[in-house]
Amino acid sequence: MKSVVAPLVAAIVLALVGAGFWVAGQTERRLADVHNELATLQYAAVTTDSEDVEQQLGVARRVPQVGPAAMTDLRDVRATADYWRGGYASITPQKDVNGAVTETDPDILLLSANAAFRASHSDADRATALRRLDAVVKNYADVLRNSPGHVDAAYNYEYAIRVRDNLAKARPAASRSARLLAKPAHESAGDLPAGPTLHGRPGGPPAATDMAQFKIVIPKRGEERKENPEAGKGGVKVRKG
Repeated sequence: MKSVVAPLVAAIVLALVGAGFWVAGQTERRLADVHNELATLQYAAVTTDSEDVEQQLGVARRVPQVGPAAMTDLRDVRATADYWRGGYASITPQKDVNGAVTETDPDILLLSANAAFRASHSDADRATALRRLDAVVKNYADVLRNSPGHVDAAYNYEYAIRVRDNLAKARPAASRSARLLAKPAHESAGDLPAGPTLHGRPGGPPAATDMAQFKIVIPKRGEERKENPEAGKGGVKVRKG
């Protein structure tokens, strides 16, 4: 009897382990698809698909490490997509009944602080903008208290302080940061989302620049430069020998 029970128990254990690995693999595949959409700037698809994946996790939610990590990853990716879509109000850290922040995810805390910083530039009243920047500085400080080695939060913390100090000293006018956050006209063209993305701001020529004045100069070969110092016209290169 023992000779039958031992292999049966081993088979059940191996089956459970195999099922766990299969669930983990399927979860990682779904997460990879969502991350691919985020990297290719498909923010609307990220929001929709991350919610679908979260609902389809099922048993994976109860798998140790796999389930909680997947839920955190999906929340971070969805918040990142919302941030770059301009949905700053939807990025809110968890709070207790008294309104105190209980969020421990450094990515959510940083995105929330970044969203508050960008939202502060929509205030035309300087006093209101200064109050909001004070709150932004505090938010970055919360990130650093939670994650002391967070380089991005440390940089943004110092930057927010300088923006607040410059705004407090400046005359009533549009701040430099507000001008930097304004969307240039050329960013509305092409297949990229309007405005900045997680890869930075789309490039383009300076405003009011006549691109027709720029000409392409084709380099010459060594013997051509000796015969004629003017720019070459190109052509088919004939192989010698």
